[in-house]
Amino acid sequence: MHHSSTKEKPKMDPNVVLIKPEQFSKNPDGSWSSKQNTDIQNAFGIYRINPGMTFRKNQSHWGLDIAALLDQEEAK
Repeated sequence: MHHSSTKEKPKMDPNVVLIKPEQFSKNPDGSWSSKQNTDIQNAFGIYRINPGMTFRKNQSHWGLDIAALLDQEEAK
């Protein structure tokens, strides 16, 4: 018997990115480095960040400017 649900799981806002700035450290040159394994999540998926990865402004990773996102979170 085939069962199909009419309910769709709620979709995440494509403009929202979940990132934990406390899991990164800001470097003197303005870049950010991950301190531990962490995940970044947006509407398109979850991205695993390994310790020691460095992110600089205007560099795209998975279509995201991670350094700019971290700067925004830090300013909140």
